Amino acid sequence: MHPDVADTLIGAFYVNVCILTTSALLMGLTFSRRGRWVAPLRAALYGLTSAALLLFTFPAGPELFIDLRLVPLALAAYRLGPGWALLAALPVTAYRVWVGGPALGGTLLHLTLVLLLASRLRHRGAAPHLPLRENARRSLLIFGPAALTVFPTFLMLGRPVTDAALPYLMVVTFSVLGFSLWTTVVATVARAFERAAPDAPTTDLLTGLPDRRAFELAAAQAGGDRYLLLLDLDHFRALNEQHGHEVGDQVLQAAAQVLERQLGRAGTVYRLGGEEFAALLRAESVQDARHLADRARRSLPAQLTARLGRSDLRVTLSGGLVTAGPDALPRAERLLYAAKQAGRHRILDSWQRAPEGAATTPLNRTSPAVSTLRTLLQFIAGNGNPGDEPDLQALLNAAIACVPGAEAGSISVRGAEWSEVRVQSGYTDDLLGTRHTSEQMLYWHGQPAAWQAGQPRVLTGEELRRRSRGAHAPDSPEQRTLEEAGRQNELQANILIPVRVQGNVYAELNLDSLSSEDAFDAESLKVAEEFGLWAAAILSASIRVRQALSSQDAALLTLGVALEARDMETQGHTRRVVDLATDLGRALNLGAGELHMLRQGAALHDLGKLLIPDRILLKAGPLTPDEWDTMKTHATLGADLAAQLTDLMPAVLDVIRSHHERWDGSGYPQGLRGDDIPLLARIFSVCDVFDALTSARPYKDAWSSEAALAEIAAQAGRQFDPQVVRAFLTLQGRELGRPA
Repeated sequence: MHPDVADTLIGAFYVNVCILTTSALLMGLTFSRRGRWVAPLRAALYGLTSAALLLFTFPAGPELFIDLRLVPLALAAYRLGPGWALLAALPVTAYRVWVGGPALGGTLLHLTLVLLLASRLRHRGAAPHLPLRENARRSLLIFGPAALTVFPTFLMLGRPVTDAALPYLMVVTFSVLGFSLWTTVVATVARAFERAAPDAPTTDLLTGLPDRRAFELAAAQAGGDRYLLLLDLDHFRALNEQHGHEVGDQVLQAAAQVLERQLGRAGTVYRLGGEEFAALLRAESVQDARHLADRARRSLPAQLTARLGRSDLRVTLSGGLVTAGPDALPRAERLLYAAKQAGRHRILDSWQRAPEGAATTPLNRTSPAVSTLRTLLQFIAGNGNPGDEPDLQALLNAAIACVPGAEAGSISVRGAEWSEVRVQSGYTDDLLGTRHTSEQMLYWHGQPAAWQAGQPRVLTGEELRRRSRGAHAPDSPEQRTLEEAGRQNELQANILIPVRVQGNVYAELNLDSLSSEDAFDAESLKVAEEFGLWAAAILSASIRVRQALSSQDAALLTLGVALEARDMETQGHTRRVVDLATDLGRALNLGAGELHMLRQGAALHDLGKLLIPDRILLKAGPLTPDEWDTMKTHATLGADLAAQLTDLMPAVLDVIRSHHERWDGSGYPQGLRGDDIPLLARIFSVCDVFDALTSARPYKDAWSSEAALAEIAAQAGRQFDPQVVRAFLTLQGRELGRPA
């Protein structure tokens, strides 16, 4: 019997834990040091720890002892590699060979397998910061297979193989626990020393991610095999204002967790400040980096909603992806800004074609004018929802603020035959709606080729007065409006900027001075040209987004109509409720983005019925209680199914999931009450019920519109939101409680 066998299992385990913890504390200190001597020092510490553990074994039966000597040796292979691990193993291996015994072969085989498996699963990071769960998983993969040598060892000793089961479980369990204890202690100590170092990276206190300082240090060392992904949460300022900073902090924490989960295995995620994050990613190709970035973008809205349990929060992500390098951050910032311009909830990368208008600029990029102009335009692009009409008034105000000498102005937008004044500043609203033909605008510009190319021009003095009076007939209503509302007689100087979108002039921006013919100089013209390029980018992005949303709406409506083929009694229902919901949403002053999500939810509201058995869905008679319970699952099933479709916003899923909730809390599937029911679902439920009442079914006749409206009114405050009902009745030509 070994002379230093511990008296009891508990005593031996306690001593082993003490030895492992003490050695791990010492090992943690080495991670604050750099130099050639660090690896030999660590190997020596692993070897000494293994030898110390050999002195305190676990009694596991007659002539059978278990110790944790292989844990530090496995860690040596796991952290340093097989060469240093073999050196660390020499003392205990030599002692074990000297002692000899019938179990020597099994013991050496066990050691060999542990070192091989640990080397295979080696963690090559510079610091021991793998998550505890990952370290535990790897240790199980090391000690689980290697400890199987216990079974042939028992056979060699002439003992029943079944007796080896308990020792096997003990070896694996204690080894995994020891491995996890060691890695946790080492990581804790190493982090503490990293934070204490004056030049060490720091951790963001809110999210637990490395902060901007850590990012800058890592980015400075990033090689050509790395990609920088710069990310920003969309509409975060509005979210803070609407829900409060406490909810905003919760969103940031949840977003950090989602990004870490999606991108952490491919690199490191950082919080740079505010709602801005970054990730330094390893990827074998541009396509792989794009896939990682887009997966994070697509998964964030639904996962963040699920983590917070707040279906009313709509959080999306925009970003820029570039190859890491000295100028990576400013390149990624430009792409991030362009993604915001293009409607948000997208990732742009440096291998894509630059947005229209963003490629060239007449100004020096370091000019303060450029910085001011782009800050204003970024603010304009950052307001509103995807699909909203561009804020022309904000564009005009920004132009007047940026272009030296500008005091007033207007923007006209081209249609099929006319340019119509949409917004003005410095004049009266009587100017709005004034129309000009293409020929009149070409005459006003004076240089047809330059007008088509989007080049601005300046007019002053007699030429300005001649052209301003010559575009329209002297006694025409348009000319009288320009003289009175447009203060034509007071004009001293004018810059006209044709704004080109998708190859054609989309709008004309007029900037005026009412005080001096010398108001505009060469610098004014340069700033105006720069402004025209970026205004074109904003307008072009808005048009593309609205075109894409329109196409997506049409596709989802087609899918919703196709679903009706399974339930013939609802033919035409989808198209009708989409139209009804759109009209009601407009009456309630929803923005274009919210209307888009309402239409999508309406088109897919019965998607879950695909998963309801025909015997229930197509049953002619009343449903049994069990069948009705099954039917009610279609709302949740539909939302889960729709979540698999690309780029559907959480608000769309809310319509599908919650359109059977009731204002008084008696609905399904969640029993939500009042304002807890998402607004879009409240709007749609009124439209859905109205169409169901006014449509014939095998089990009922169609109600008249008057009877259906009376029932809708009666259910205000019980089934429906009273404000939504009031808007619906007004839309249908009635008032709540009495005929209009």
